[in-house]
Order: sequence, then structure tokens, then C-alpha cells
Amino acid sequence: MFKSITDIRLFAPALAISVLVSGTIFGTGQASATKEILGDMDCVVQPSVVADLGVAVPGIIEKLHYERADYVSKGTVLGELESDLERASFELAKKLSEATTAVELRQLNAAFGSRTLERNQALFQKSTISKQTLDQVETESLIAQMQVRQERENREIARLEALRAQASLKRRQIVSPIDGAITEKYRSVGEYVADEPVFQVAQLDPLRIEVVVPLDYLNSIRTGMSASIELEVDGFEDRQFQAQVRRIDPVADAASGTYGIWLEMPNPDLTIPSGVRCQIDFVGAS
Repeated sequence: MFKSITDIRLFAPALAISVLVSGTIFGTGQASATKEILGDMDCVVQPSVVADLGVAVPGIIEKLHYERADYVSKGTVLGELESDLERASFELAKKLSEATTAVELRQLNAAFGSRTLERNQALFQKSTISKQTLDQVETESLIAQMQVRQERENREIARLEALRAQASLKRRQIVSPIDGAITEKYRSVGEYVADEPVFQVAQLDPLRIEVVVPLDYLNSIRTGMSASIELEVDGFEDRQFQAQVRRIDPVADAASGTYGIWLEMPNPDLTIPSGVRCQIDFVGAS
């Protein structure tokens, strides 16, 4: 079984020679040869994305919520490290960011200072108090207003500290970046991990088709072109699926005289298996 595009590439030169000879025997010329070789080629069905997932910081695994073959959605938390300290730090920072007593106290003091200033200004107009006394009251009122501003700034800083503590806590989680199936579970609860992956997740919709084409047909296949796919799997013999060319390898393999093509095949109901051989039909390409 071909497991990758490299395996197909090893077989491609022999396939190209066989088809070219066939075209020569029947006297059909280059156009017929192109039709034949593009109409019956080996390929491999693969997940569109395969991701090994770990954690951003080292630690001991506390929880693993999923097993191999489970399907998960993007953003799902698959596992967590021991995080008692980080969780407590987040709760403390969150509580501090939500506290309003200090701001309210400063606002009351500033309001009282403003009223006191108004009364003293009226007394100063009547020459009841000195300029020095009025200046002292004005300064105390301004200080009270600045203390309100200071407490509001402290609360904003506390909010940012809570966000940082939350981010630190999230770094201890294993989160799936894609919708897909868990194909490997490398670790167990209680194990220490640093740079090692814990899960492998594969995106199965869409699927990716890998095929190798001889260089003679470089201009026969273009991005956006459609192709028919037949799976070499029991139960799928009489079914055909449609795929579309998404990528054409810009660098050819000189040793085999081939280049790679990647196609995308929709799999919304997840019924098409991946990791299997297939046949691709480019008949009609020119």
C-alpha cells in the first residue's frame, strides 16, 4: 500500500513508460497517451491536516478527556496539566479586578471635597476665610479627584493581571486547533511532559489526495481542475468521488522525472476513509 506521495513517486516512472509504450503501439499519438496516463493513476487518500498536540509549558498531566478514535471540534480542551497554583492565581486576580469598593470610597471622598470647596469659595467671597485656607481646600479636592483616577487605573491593571493569569492557565491545556478525529494518544494521566506530543488529531473534512505525475504532462493539469476518485477499498468499488486540484508542486523530482499534485475532496459526513489507496481519473485534461 502507498502510504505517502513518496511511495507513489517510486512507482510513477514505470507507470509512465508503460502508458507511453501503449500509446505508441496503438498509434494514437501524444494526445491519446496523455488521456491514458491521466485517466488511470495511483493515488493516496490522506487527512487534509494532521497535528501533534502538546502543551506550551512542562508539567504533569492531570486530566485527559478523550481517547483514540473520538471526534472533537475546534477549540475542544483535550487534556490539562496540574494547575492548582495557576487556577488560584487567576481566581485571585479576577476577584481583584471585580472589586469596586476602593473606587467607590475615593468617589465619595472626592464628592465631599468638591462640596467643601464650593462652601469655602463662598466664604472666601465674603472674606470670612483666608486665601491660604481656600488654597488648602482646593488642593485637597484635587488630590481626592486624582485618587479616584488612581483607583480606576489600579482596577484596570487588576483586569489585565486577570487576563494574564487566565492566559497562563490556558497554556496548561491541550486544545484542538481543528475539527477532526483523534488518531493517537501518546501519554497517560500522571506522566510528566515537556516538548512531547500528547494527542494526534487528523482533519477528515476535506480529505487530501496525493498523486505523482510524470513531467511530460506538466501543462496538462491545472489548479482548479476536477478529477474522479475511486477507492481501492471493499464496499467502495462502484462509487466515485469528486476532487479538485488545489496545489501543484513547484519543484519536480529530477531522479524520477515526476512532480506532485494535491487535490481536495469533500467529506462532510465523514464516511470516506483516509489512509487508503485510490485511482484518479484526469481523462479529458489537455
